[in-house]
Order: sequence, then structure tokens, then C-alpha cells
Amino acid sequence: MQIKKIFLASSEELKDDRRAFELMLSRLNQDWLQRDIMFNLVVWENFIDAMSKEGIQKEYNKAIADCDVFVMLFFTKVGRYTLEEFEAAFAHIKAGARPHIYTYFRNDFVLTGEIDESIKSLLEFKARLKQLEHYVTTYRNIEDLQYQFSRQLEKLYGEEGADSKEIDDNTSPVKAGEIALLLGYRHLYGSGKVDLQRMGAAVERAGSQVRSILFQMASDMRRENYYANNKHLMERSIPIFEALTRSDPNWHSPWGQLGYALADKVSPDWRRAKECLDQAVALRGQNVGEGYYYNYCRARCAVQLDPAFAVQPRQPADPATREAVIEVIKQARRDLEFKWDEALKFPDFEPLREWLVLNGSPRFR
Repeated sequence: MQIKKIFLASSEELKDDRRAFELMLSRLNQDWLQRDIMFNLVVWENFIDAMSKEGIQKEYNKAIADCDVFVMLFFTKVGRYTLEEFEAAFAHIKAGARPHIYTYFRNDFVLTGEIDESIKSLLEFKARLKQLEHYVTTYRNIEDLQYQFSRQLEKLYGEEGADSKEIDDNTSPVKAGEIALLLGYRHLYGSGKVDLQRMGAAVERAGSQVRSILFQMASDMRRENYYANNKHLMERSIPIFEALTRSDPNWHSPWGQLGYALADKVSPDWRRAKECLDQAVALRGQNVGEGYYYNYCRARCAVQLDPAFAVQPRQPADPATREAVIEVIKQARRDLEFKWDEALKFPDFEPLREWLVLNGSPRFR
């Protein structure tokens, strides 16, 4: 069994991130034990606060020399001891020894009223890294940090990499989650091709936390590129939502997001989009706050699926279709309430407006 020691340095302000990092390694160990590798995290909380001949900080620095990996987290400041630990690790690197050094900067919001003189330590440390030509990696949240560092461990100690592993009944949820995050991130933001079938299998077998992360990533991709009118990029979210609907058929949010994406494709799939949104509305029930625009998008689909609206020149709907579409529009208006007037200004409302005029229902305009 190989023991890989990882020294984690950070200031007190990131104590929650440190705890999450420790929990991540504990979970990863469950999978890496199958490869005869175990990660041992070294943090200052684990040292005995006893007086040593050279001082407790010297003991920390000695521990760094014995570690395989040095990880540093920082946010609004870099404490004196944390900086000393970094310099100790870097000195070993210069001497051609261990450890591998990783620096992660939490790129997050901060209240300006909380900024004090300690911000200078952050700026000075960034300048120091630039001088050393060591480029820092940013992370947005704990999940992002966990994903990025787990990938580095795979590169350092993995044999083939997570993306080459087959997904089957013997694949643990932890390993499936690692693969799902890797392939999902690569599919959404990378330039290379991803095996969508393998990605979907990994998503379906991953745990709920990983699925939530992937849902947020795909939702952001869909929303940002919808407003940027980059539909080709927006469509990358579709396979993620499809896999999520298979992994948890009773979770309404992926059904709703999938419906939105299918309706906003370069070549919209109106029928399938409406089927997904029908499912989202049924699962959501009366909790309108978790899907204000489900019925609005359903109305868009219903209008486009009206056979009389698809011909040129366009014709009024038959009575049954007119009644069905009007009912969906009524539900959309009830859901949106005070947001309805805002929806009237959306560019994608124009077909609804035309349909309403054609079918003699101006009160909805």
C-alpha cells in the first residue's frame, strides 16, 4: 500500500473549505484503496500544540518536506505562517525534491466593509507567484475545488485516467461521479469530443451531490448562451439534462430545463420540448416558484404544434386545438402573475401574439 501525504495550508477564513477538502479525500480513499493508494492529509489542526525546541511552525515545515503534495488555499489574505509554509515547500522544489505544489485562490464575492489591511498580503502573494512563474488556479466553490484537485490526483497517480474507465454495475458512485464531472465539464466547456453514452452512464450512476453540480453547470450553460444567442453552445446542455432525467425521473427541474433547451435549439423540437415541459409541470405540482416559465414555454410549444399555424397563410385553429392552447396560455399567465407584462416584451412572445390575434383572443396580449 502506497501512502501519499498531502499537506494543506490555508488561513482560518477558509476553515469550511479545509473541512470539505478533508471529507473529499476521505471519500476518494474509498476508491483509491482499490489501486493500493491511500491519501493521508496533514493539516495544522492535527499537530500537538506542545512546545518544541525550534517552535511549532518549524515542525509544520519539517512535515512539508515529508509530504508528496502541498496544497495552499487562499482568499482575501495570506497569513504569515501560511506564507512560510509555501516558501518551505517551494524551497524543496528548487532543491529538486518533493512536494508537488498546488495553489488555489477562491474567486468569490466579498463585502467591501470586511476588507482591511490584510488584503495587502493577498496582492503581495499574487505578485510573488507571478515572479516565480507559478500560475494560480481559481475555484468558485467547494465543489469546484474538489473536482479540480481530484483531477490532479488522477494525473499524478492514476494509471489511465478517470475518463478511460468503463461504467458498469461494479463502478462505485464515487468513481462514477468523478467520471461524470470530468466528462460533463469537458462536454460543456471543452473543445474535444466526448462519448455521450459513457457520460450519461456515469451521470446516472453518480450520487445526488454530483448530479446537482452537473445540473447547475448545464443550467448556467443553457441560460448564459440563450441570452447571448449562441444556440450551438446552448445545445451542449441537452445531453446532461437527458441523463439527469433518466437518473431521477421524479426530479422536475431537469425536465423543465431540457424542455427549454429543446424549444430554443437552432432547429426547435417543439413536440419533444412540450412533452418534457408537460412532465415538469406534473412533477412540480402547485409549487410554481420552482418553474415560473414552464407553462409559458409550454404555450410557445403548443402554438407551434398547431397544424393550422404551421401552414401559409396561417389559419385559425380548430375549436379543440384553440381551447387546449388557450388553457395553457391561461396557466402561463397565472404562473407569471406580475411577470406577465414582462413576458409580453420577450422576442419569443411574437408567435404567441400572432396566434392570439389570429384566434381572436386579444385579452392575453
